[in-house]
Amino acid sequence: MKRRSAGFWLQVVGIGHGAIGAVVYRDVFADMAHGSLVNSVPGRGDRAAAFWFMAAAPALWMGGRLLRSAEEHQDIPAQRAAGAVLTAVGVTGTAAMPKSGFPALVGIGGLLLRRSLRG
Repeated sequence: MKRRSAGFWLQVVGIGHGAIGAVVYRDVFADMAHGSLVNSVPGRGDRAAAFWFMAAAPALWMGGRLLRSAEEHQDIPAQRAAGAVLTAVGVTGTAAMPKSGFPALVGIGGLLLRRSLRG
């Protein structure tokens, strides 16, 4: 059985982030749908939180896709850099928001670092 790549798991996190955001912020998005999209997100508040939460989803998915390419092409420096960044963001995020998805980034980043340091 082939093991799933770290890039695959980061893509799963991105999809999960979008799905969770769509549920958690459904009322905010419903309210936003009744108006114009242009200039509809202020700097702070529920709309800003919903927007930035959802903006992370495609970025996580894209990062996972790029990481899968680095894994397929055995680009060890790219994998090591991704592992370091994901671990640092995951640890910082977990400290700030323990009840969140940030521990998943710690796990994925740690997996990448372990694999890239062995390879």
